[in-house]
Amino acid sequence: MSAGIVAEVEPQSRASSVLRTLVLCDLVDSTGLVERMGDLAAAELIRKHDRLARTLADRHHGREIDKTDGFMMMFERPIQAVGFALDYQRGLKQLNAAEQVNLSARVGIHVGDVVVWDNSAEDIAKGAKPTEVEGLVKPVTSRLMNLALPGQILLSNIAYSLAHRAQGELGEYLETARWRTHGRYRFRGVPDPVAVFEVGEEDLAPLKAPPWSSKAHREVPFWRRPTTVVFEALIIAVLIAVPLVMFLRPDPAIAFAQRDWVVVGSLHNLTGETVFDDALEGALRIGLEQSRYVNVMPDLKVRDTITRMQRDPDQTKVDRVVGSEVAIRDGARALILPTIAEIGGRVRITAEVIDPHTQTTVYSETADGIGKESILPSLDTINERLRVRLGEALATVSNESMPLEKVATENLDSLKAFSLATTTSNKGDIIQANVLLKNAIALDPNFSRARIDLAGALLIQGHREEARKQLNTALTSEERLSPRDKFMAEAMLADFVSPRESLRKWKALAQSFPDFFPAQGTYGFYAWAYANDYSEALEATKRNAVAQNPNRGTGIYLLATLLTGREQYSEAAQQFALAESLGIHYQNTFYAAAYAAQRNYKKVAQLLAAGRAADSENTRISLQTYKLAFAIDQGKWDESRLLLDGPDRQRMRLSEENASQLHDAELGTRMILASENERSGLGRTDKLLSGQESMQSADESEYSRNSSLLFRAYMASKYMNDALATKLLDKVDTALTTTDFPDLIKLKAIVDAQRKLSNKSSSVDVQTLNGLVDGTELNVTHLLLMEAFERTGDYRSAREQARWLASHRGRAYTQSSVGSAFVPFDVAQSNLALLYDAEYSSQLGQQESARRALSEFEKVWPLDGSPEWIAARAKTLRAKLAKQAN
Repeated sequence: MSAGIVAEVEPQSRASSVLRTLVLCDLVDSTGLVERMGDLAAAELIRKHDRLARTLADRHHGREIDKTDGFMMMFERPIQAVGFALDYQRGLKQLNAAEQVNLSARVGIHVGDVVVWDNSAEDIAKGAKPTEVEGLVKPVTSRLMNLALPGQILLSNIAYSLAHRAQGELGEYLETARWRTHGRYRFRGVPDPVAVFEVGEEDLAPLKAPPWSSKAHREVPFWRRPTTVVFEALIIAVLIAVPLVMFLRPDPAIAFAQRDWVVVGSLHNLTGETVFDDALEGALRIGLEQSRYVNVMPDLKVRDTITRMQRDPDQTKVDRVVGSEVAIRDGARALILPTIAEIGGRVRITAEVIDPHTQTTVYSETADGIGKESILPSLDTINERLRVRLGEALATVSNESMPLEKVATENLDSLKAFSLATTTSNKGDIIQANVLLKNAIALDPNFSRARIDLAGALLIQGHREEARKQLNTALTSEERLSPRDKFMAEAMLADFVSPRESLRKWKALAQSFPDFFPAQGTYGFYAWAYANDYSEALEATKRNAVAQNPNRGTGIYLLATLLTGREQYSEAAQQFALAESLGIHYQNTFYAAAYAAQRNYKKVAQLLAAGRAADSENTRISLQTYKLAFAIDQGKWDESRLLLDGPDRQRMRLSEENASQLHDAELGTRMILASENERSGLGRTDKLLSGQESMQSADESEYSRNSSLLFRAYMASKYMNDALATKLLDKVDTALTTTDFPDLIKLKAIVDAQRKLSNKSSSVDVQTLNGLVDGTELNVTHLLLMEAFERTGDYRSAREQARWLASHRGRAYTQSSVGSAFVPFDVAQSNLALLYDAEYSSQLGQQESARRALSEFEKVWPLDGSPEWIAARAKTLRAKLAKQAN
């Protein structure tokens, strides 16, 4: 297809995905109506019908999408769609009375994501509809409409749930509207069954289950299907041979699949003992969390959902009604409601499993005993029974579960303090949570789970050594830890000594417990930060950024950053916006980087201005690093120099470790800005050593110190100061560059190769350098390969590497290795790569390609005020190309 034709059919409005309610209404037997009334009379009647429908749609804030025998309407909320449908059916009755006819209509309502776009005026003039709507919502709505009886309004389960909750907005219909459930139907072409509901008025609506058809049938148990009735006698005969206990045991009424979710409701305490209030609910959660089959919805996620329900989570009990709505909103399969009571001198604990769609008790489990000491064993019994009833194999439950008195604590006061700490932490009060966790540990020093949670809180606050002590103490009593908690403690501890081992342990934990979000999120982050592995990090982060994760906003922000690093800018922008809508508000450095990589610097300025103020040393360093990268990327040479040595930089007070980290990021910028003499002379380059003798503090990690040494050694070697590179390498712990630190191993190999390349008399093994390229390589690897190919005269391969650098700007902006020290340098190289491309094209005799690349370089990097070596190199090439053109 030619470019001209493509341009002609290009849509005038970009499609967008939005959550909307679709309504399809269809006149029953419209063809027969025309036959009975004649064309003109029928047309006039249909015009009156259409005016009625459009008037009602406007009244209920709907939008007409399409028109055939009926209408397709779109509404923002399900309750608006229901109000329209009720008005529509009543309006048809009035129209029938006025016109002495018998019009009837069927209506289907469904909610979901739809793709919407507006057609151009030219397309509309050719017969297109003004607005187009597509998505799975459309066929499901159509199936509901086709299933409906004349006069019937059918809704999907999600439309029913949201509309029924808001039925108070129906006004005059509130008293007369009747809601019915008709069970689950399977529709042709729709993979999953759909729960079907009806709303209507008694004198107008059928209020009965619609019949089966070739396109839809009601889902019923196998033993109730007509085709199997003839086998019932045989089945009964077989069942007689089954042991009585198995015959009497009912199957689960809710069909659970592996890794389904449950919501644990608030404890109904009938004993008057307040110590049970938080302790038992927490213990039930801990017991169920040992399962790899069924997942417990995190308490923080439940609180967030209750907030979205416009309720106060601190004052709202998760009872049958509230818990069912939470489960429906968050996609949980069941609600579990625990109760404790004292009956006849015995303490009885009951757990009811509730179907959230009907709010009925599907089944319950009960255990009792004498005195407080019976409570945890009773909970163990209930947990085991629940997990089996929910579909988990009994052998798995038995083998992988530990008694609560071991995995938690037999001290109920300690358990209560632990549960309160979890609630307090979910409210954002980490300091008070620490106090409660320490109280729990004081009441039971062997409460290892509490020590792990305390270590996690201490790490957030930057208290690494104290956190390490808590983890070591927890693991000395590993018999008090569930397998998941033991794996997590070991993974957290490994980060102190070996990032490689930490990566392995977090990966194993993430694979063993796919819905344990701390494992997925941490593994994704470390795969990016320690191994530069965007592919692995992306997959783990996707598993972390799901609706059930209460902290998914942070995961979505990381997902957007990784997508930027993969040059998937449109998807990254969507995820950044989603993270922002979930309340994630940082300094917007990575968010801005997604636009800087596309050279949309106006958006960069807007995002930085809207970002949160840098309120810690770490955030100030990150912001300063990215401001440098943004400035040098735009060729703002004076601004770059001001950021390096201006008064704001002079006033910045940082700890030794943080000052060293920022110094490295600035160093790469200085090397771009400096003259040839400054870069090669010892006087200027000796700043590589500034602060180095005292840079290791008590809290500094080995990774930070050695990565800084290697970064500076690379810069020294690249800019012809091998003596300085040698001094720096002498300070590197060689054990760290051979075993446990993936990035340091890569960086050490790069430094060694650069030293050979800078030494004109040494040969460079290009094949060895190529072996470093595996998708996790540092960007500078391609710069090194480019220079190596140039050394051998292979200008075509050198140009390929230059073009790789120019086309991977998202990766240049997001590479977090070595404390992001490479970011300003890599961003600068992505621009210089255009100049390199032009030079290599010229060497290959491809002068037109050389001119295009040089023009693009001069466009993105203005030569006025640029470093003299850059301007001289560009002008020399420009003169050469002009001479060849003449």
